[in-house]
Amino acid sequence: MLAISSGIVIFISVIVNKRIDTALKEQVNSDFRRISMALHQYKLDNKRYPSSEQGLMALYYPPEIEPLAEKWNGPYINRETLIHDPWKKAYRYLSSDAPPGFEIRSLGADAKIGGKGQNADLSVSYQSDEH
Repeated sequence: MLAISSGIVIFISVIVNKRIDTALKEQVNSDFRRISMALHQYKLDNKRYPSSEQGLMALYYPPEIEPLAEKWNGPYINRETLIHDPWKKAYRYLSSDAPPGFEIRSLGADAKIGGKGQNADLSVSYQSDEH
C-alpha cells in the first residue's frame, strides 16, 4: 500500500511540474507578445527601436541616453514589471539598426544559458526587411 501511495505521489508531482513548466513558458510567450507590440509602437513613434543600452526600460520611461526619443509617447507597456520574467529576472534585450530588429530573451529559472524545463532559455526575435 505504501508503494502504491508513493507511486501516486510521484506521478502527481511529475504532472504538476510539467503543468508549471507549461504555465511559465506561456507567461513568457505572452510577455514576449506584449513587449514586441510595445517595441513596434515605440518604433512607429520614434523611427527606431530602443538601443540595447537603453533597454526595455525605454518602453516605460523616456530614454535619457542617446539616441533620445524626441517623440516618445509612452509608456508603451502598462506596468514596469512586464519587463521581468516569471523568475523576477530582467528580460535580456538586444536591438540592431541595420536591418532594424530586436531579440528578447529569458534565461529561465536558473538565469544561465541553456537548461531544460524551467531552466530552459526562451527567446523571440524580429528583423525588419527595411534597410
